[in-house]
Amino acid sequence: MPGSAARRLLSLALPLAALLLSRPSPLAAQPSPPAPPQTTRAEGAGVSVPIEVREQFLGRSGEKTVVRFLLSASRADLRKAGADRPRVFTFFVAGEAKDEKGAVADTFRVPVDVDMSDATEGQPLAISFLRALPPGRLVLNFRFEAENGRGVGLRSVTIDVPRMSSEFVATDAGLLASGFLSAPAVILEAENRPAVTAEGPLVRIVAPKREVPVGLLRVEAEVQPPVTKVEFYLDETKLVTRNRPPFTVEIDLGTVPRRQTLKALGFDRQGNFVDADAWAINEREARLAVRILELPKKAEGGVEVKVAVQSIAGGRATTVKLFADTELVKEWSAPPYQVTVPAATLARATLLRATAVDEEGKEFSDLRFTKGEGRFLSRVEVNLVELNVTVLDEAGRFARDLGKDDFEVLEDGVPQTLGSFEFAESLPLAFGLVVDGSGSMQKSMPVVKQAANEFVTRLMTEKDQGFVMEFREQPMLLAPMTKSRADLLRGISEARADGGTALYDSIVMALYQFRALAGKKALVVLTDGKDNRSASEYETLRRYVRTAGVPVYFVGLDVSFLDVGLRSRLKELAGDTGGDAFFIGSAKDLAEVYRRIETEVRAQYFTSYLTESKKAEGEFRAVEVRLKKPGLKAKTIRGYFP
Repeated sequence: MPGSAARRLLSLALPLAALLLSRPSPLAAQPSPPAPPQTTRAEGAGVSVPIEVREQFLGRSGEKTVVRFLLSASRADLRKAGADRPRVFTFFVAGEAKDEKGAVADTFRVPVDVDMSDATEGQPLAISFLRALPPGRLVLNFRFEAENGRGVGLRSVTIDVPRMSSEFVATDAGLLASGFLSAPAVILEAENRPAVTAEGPLVRIVAPKREVPVGLLRVEAEVQPPVTKVEFYLDETKLVTRNRPPFTVEIDLGTVPRRQTLKALGFDRQGNFVDADAWAINEREARLAVRILELPKKAEGGVEVKVAVQSIAGGRATTVKLFADTELVKEWSAPPYQVTVPAATLARATLLRATAVDEEGKEFSDLRFTKGEGRFLSRVEVNLVELNVTVLDEAGRFARDLGKDDFEVLEDGVPQTLGSFEFAESLPLAFGLVVDGSGSMQKSMPVVKQAANEFVTRLMTEKDQGFVMEFREQPMLLAPMTKSRADLLRGISEARADGGTALYDSIVMALYQFRALAGKKALVVLTDGKDNRSASEYETLRRYVRTAGVPVYFVGLDVSFLDVGLRSRLKELAGDTGGDAFFIGSAKDLAEVYRRIETEVRAQYFTSYLTESKKAEGEFRAVEVRLKKPGLKAKTIRGYFP
């Protein structure tokens, strides 16, 4: 069963001044219907208003269970409670969960708004939010707080949280009114790092019914859970992505027979690379075709490698071997042909060679180099760390014309061997522009739009792609990730100012747009005030930011010098990601700040390394970049969570 639910009927007693209940964003679906109600009552000064409380268990997030709480009440009952009231109430659902020993397992404070106008009187009020709670019996205390912190409490509610075997995915929680997943759902989903336990291949290319040397060839891949998406490549060129069955591709082989390789890469619903298979095209008279593939499975101290062996004209492999240079890594007499190649072996080797011998004693092979840009290790490895590095001289100018040998990278103090190395100016860029659309931005919005238009126009080249997002009570995608500059400019023109500031949730959802992209990335966030609407707490956001690996540049518009908390948090997040934080007093200064960001993004170096860290998956890994030339200083991420 995908979820379970329980319902309790409570009577909420509130003083008139604290009658501040809210309407959440509607949900697209619920995993299961609620159970019959249970009844209890809360005491307090003022009127008594019945409140229905449900909880639903949606799946596992790490070692915890994701619980969706749903609270509902009658707007008509609330309207009877007082005559003098604003049209929209703003308040917070706050509280804590304690285990049977009295230890605090979780605390929460979720912002909500509700429209109490005449037009909504007949509509039920509903409040929904997610928490990740440890399995076991918990006592929860709910309270409702006004923006000034004054609140009214409910009596405690006891729930039994089950240990879930199914993993939570963000879509289980439904969509917001904007069509987005919620930021808490995205963060909770990210806590799952699914381990592949199924026997046999999880991605398998099916032999075509009719194989042709030229013209059109249709090929299908069969998959097993947790694979939900397949990307097809012809040699190194991406052909198509299939997000649902049938996972098929139609290939134009041209008019001249050529030896080519079709690869199918399987991903789970979180975008993690899970398994792969290959199919050799035009092997001529060969009875077997052999291809070496890398798998992104967790491999202690090495890299997981798979040898794909394809039968042609009835050929059958009796022996398969994998060599690193001349050293035998593994020999098989039957599939699956899969092995963890030690990192030390790979470091010594120049090439990997796989051989398959058929029943006639004939040998067929494949070679993959392990050094240089043509190395077989792909960019989707779980142990590949990519760094965007800004280098400044003593005068604060960007340092160019540096080479790989000028850099030293350390992870937890251990020197790393750099792999790819590029100057960012030559690389395609994926970027996001996030604009604060809260009511306080109304006077500045025309200048904000003009500066954003100029920024996108200058920054974007034909190789780049980007998206535009704005946020008020929740984030909204004005232009999805696209290579069209016109679509981005149209998105900017649709920004408007009205409502609250869900800054933290918006940063999460903006970083989520980069989840399936490798290479050079950057996120620019413009805001004029502190967060007052997000469901995500700051520390949760900071962990997510340190997992995403995207440099974040903040522009604080007219942020008071007295607002030390907001300034310090923006600086901290920027520093964690290798970005920067700028604070300006007027929207007229935006153009200069955007030019500075544009220059830095184009003047960065992009490099990567394969980490051999023995730390557990949830442990933070510190990263430091040093320059061998005197007078230079590097800026990059402070570290990451794998």
